[in-house]
Amino acid sequence: MKISFSKVTAQGINFELGRNNSLEFSGILKKKDPFLVKCQGTIKGEIKYICDRCGDEFMLPVDQNVELNLSDGVYKDNENELSDTMEFYDGNIDLIEVFESELEAFKSDYFYCEKCKNL
Repeated sequence: MKISFSKVTAQGINFELGRNNSLEFSGILKKKDPFLVKCQGTIKGEIKYICDRCGDEFMLPVDQNVELNLSDGVYKDNENELSDTMEFYDGNIDLIEVFESELEAFKSDYFYCEKCKNL
């Protein structure tokens, strides 16, 4: 799902995406300035995951808040603060790319199945 940067307003645009009926990414996009949009949302559901200790497959619950800036072009950090910013170069926000990127960042952590949690 792509949304043009020019269509996002300061009042915001709500969005909702699903993936294989197991995950949902929903939230709001609000314009901060002509080239920057704030994305606030959540990813909820569950995914198949391999235990990082024993290697067994299990269903991992996901309830992840997403808060990041989306830049129309190269992002210049004028305030010298390290912010989570994704850059887009075609004038459109690709919410599927945001969703996949945030999901991969979540999965990069260590997770254990029920039998390995207390070891």
